[in-house]
Amino acid sequence: MTEITLDQGWEFKQSSNLNDSARSFLPVTQFPTVAHIDLLGHNLIDDPFIDSNEIKSLWVNEADWIYRTSEIPKVQLSNENEKAVLVFEGLDTVVDVYLNGHHILFSNNMHICHRVDVTHLLKHADGKSVLELRFRNAPAFAREEKDRIGYKCKNPSDVHFGGPERLFLRKAQYHWGWDWGPSINTAGPWKPVYLQIYQQRVSEFIVRQQVSEDLTTADIIVIGSVEFSEKEPEAAVEVFSPTGELLQQNAVELVNGNFNTTIAIDEPLLWFPHLYGDQPLYKVTVSLGNGHSKSQHIGLRRLKLVQNPLKNSKGRSFVFEINNIRIFAGGSCWIPGDCMLPRMDRHRYSKWLNLAKSGNQTMIRVWGGGIVESDDFYDLCDREGLLVWQDFLFACGNYPASPDFLRNVEVEAETQLKRVGHHASLVLWAGNNEDYLLAERFGWDLDMSDEEGPWNETNFPAREIYERLLPRLVESLGGDVPYWPSSPYGGSFSNDTTVGDTHIWDVWHGKVSPYQDYQNYTSRFISEFGFESCPSLRTLYRAITVPSERHAQSRLFDNHDKGPGHTRRYPMYMGENFRFRMNPLRDFVYCTQFLQAEAMSYAYNCWRREFRGLDQEYCAGALVWQMNDIWPGASWALVDVDLNPKPAFYVTKRALAKVVLGMSRIITKQPPYIVTGYLPEKHSVDIWAVNGTLEGLDVTLNIRAYDIESGKRQPLPTEIESQRLDLPSNQALEITNISIPNAENTVIVGSLHSVFTGERLARWVSWPEPLKYIQLSPELIVSAHVADSGDKILLSSNAPVKGVVLAVPISESGEDAIFEDNFVDLVPEEVVEVKVQGLGGRKVETRFLYDWEKQEGFEL
Repeated sequence: MTEITLDQGWEFKQSSNLNDSARSFLPVTQFPTVAHIDLLGHNLIDDPFIDSNEIKSLWVNEADWIYRTSEIPKVQLSNENEKAVLVFEGLDTVVDVYLNGHHILFSNNMHICHRVDVTHLLKHADGKSVLELRFRNAPAFAREEKDRIGYKCKNPSDVHFGGPERLFLRKAQYHWGWDWGPSINTAGPWKPVYLQIYQQRVSEFIVRQQVSEDLTTADIIVIGSVEFSEKEPEAAVEVFSPTGELLQQNAVELVNGNFNTTIAIDEPLLWFPHLYGDQPLYKVTVSLGNGHSKSQHIGLRRLKLVQNPLKNSKGRSFVFEINNIRIFAGGSCWIPGDCMLPRMDRHRYSKWLNLAKSGNQTMIRVWGGGIVESDDFYDLCDREGLLVWQDFLFACGNYPASPDFLRNVEVEAETQLKRVGHHASLVLWAGNNEDYLLAERFGWDLDMSDEEGPWNETNFPAREIYERLLPRLVESLGGDVPYWPSSPYGGSFSNDTTVGDTHIWDVWHGKVSPYQDYQNYTSRFISEFGFESCPSLRTLYRAITVPSERHAQSRLFDNHDKGPGHTRRYPMYMGENFRFRMNPLRDFVYCTQFLQAEAMSYAYNCWRREFRGLDQEYCAGALVWQMNDIWPGASWALVDVDLNPKPAFYVTKRALAKVVLGMSRIITKQPPYIVTGYLPEKHSVDIWAVNGTLEGLDVTLNIRAYDIESGKRQPLPTEIESQRLDLPSNQALEITNISIPNAENTVIVGSLHSVFTGERLARWVSWPEPLKYIQLSPELIVSAHVADSGDKILLSSNAPVKGVVLAVPISESGEDAIFEDNFVDLVPEEVVEVKVQGLGGRKVETRFLYDWEKQEGFEL
């Protein structure tokens, strides 16, 4: 096998006439590539992420493009049995391919790989050959497909984001724009192109696994095929241990070029999510006699999606079990890392995924409006111990199910199942994102008692995809990874809180419910929920370059917040909960991030509380929308596009730690019915703990109370201030309820400490709400002392203070420092230590709730 990477000599031009940009061939900026990248590289468009440049660059979406290279080398074939095959790993999206003027390929699916035998064309080529890719713009082609196939919905507005035409083209759906990112509809060779010359090769190589119930043995199943020209070659399969030792080498029998063998491993080293164990990876290789081989790394783990009846509650569980351990799958949803996908590389993926891991996240849900991610993504998840929930690539729409569309989808799904299906991190395939939920909302034909169809004759034809095509393919190719028809799905309707998974959007969207109501939406698995906020001030300043537009009510600010209704939702939620500032921008950024963090605190802690032990997994997972951002704008992300974690990231990190302490104030008295405008009294607090380790813990619970305005310690009964507890493994435990002295002006701080080492394992500070009623101490002093070593900051205060955020001032050059913790509540008589990297002798500033009221001359 000879493989020649074709990444040299590429040039591009616009083949339409929308304007004068790139009307003649220009060299590409990189390869693989798309038109937006190359136009940026030649300064022919302004960065669409900045100011209002998105609007100025929309013409690129509607243009046609040609990519070509004249650097296809002359092929010397050694004999008549040798082949020359062009491989296109991904073409975005509607393209005709020509080699030396001969049409060799048409494709309208960016999610599949193409192999084209070009032996006859290259064998007789005189010198180097020319490869030309002629891309048609996706929107126009999609509109033609919509007209050809026919859109089943009576109301064309029954589609979220972009127009309904996007549903008719197998292209990343977010390219049409979404409520967290711009409309950048790319075109170009977005994945590698190369030439293979061979007589025989391993053409298919599928590795799956089965671990015994007692975890003492594992079978590695290897299935594949060999392409050959003359006679069947010899083939062998080898398995190497995680340390590189050859464990087994088996000759395999080829039958018409196909092979199927199983290798047994005794006492396998098991793969675990990172909070539960290690991630050893075995290497499996198939080799032919001529030297061609393929390898895959695989982690051995027993996987189950447990849906059992529950004790003391209706419905069924929805809990992932790894190696017989039921886990609380806390984490986040993942959107594509860039609008221009060829800019993503292993280094960028690594930074994002390691950040998620550092935030104690166990699961990442790859959302269906993007892509089945790169090999690097899943390899990193395997190595870092992150579980992956993978949606198939359908999102928020009513997709067609014509015969040709179904064939295209089938090839796509087979391609992706074969490509990533071996990864230990992969634990679920979901049919789509929110299509059943939209069917219910808009009244499409959805009779769940009808299990026969034919659904392609209804106005919700995509059930043919989600309930027939995809489950059949997962059954045959998915190994032990289960299939789930949609997200959300289950029960009597898609968002049934007693069965399956739910998307909780009545907070922020929908009813615009208070975030304190998250506990009322407890369900078996929350696979999507979220709360908007601004990115960091540094990131916003990069996005908005006009100084006069750097405020929360400017046109450019609104351009960078795609969330519908954000101008009403921010002040409404903030006004309900705390005194806020719209301007200056630095204060508005702090207030929106404070709001998001408080919402996440309510959500994660109340839901993790419901993971109560065997067959009491009333909630077994919560995945926030979303982990990452795609451009410098406001969104639901925990971390902005420049990798600056928001306060909500740290709240989530603490909520998903191995050991957690939680508190929730409860209503003790309602106001007299004759009056209005008075809130119920909450003069007691529930206290619970979560032990996410696999062993019981012997801990001490310490409780203290402080007056907010004076900072003075408030008396509590001696038996409450300190008590010893045994926390059972892998579950939450209700501890006690205590009365709060002078509750409206008192904070309660609790901490869990190891009995044996004295180490503080968890901490919680409970504040009276709404926070808009509290008054901080007029003598408040917040101290952030940088240790001489420069790698830690010691935080303290002389009175309770909420939401202390550490940052390097924007006036200092460079990126912000990396803080191990942030958004910290402080009380007197304790010091909170925060580790820091990258400070480099620069200053550290602190922000906290109502710090603007401490400014000279401020008056309420």
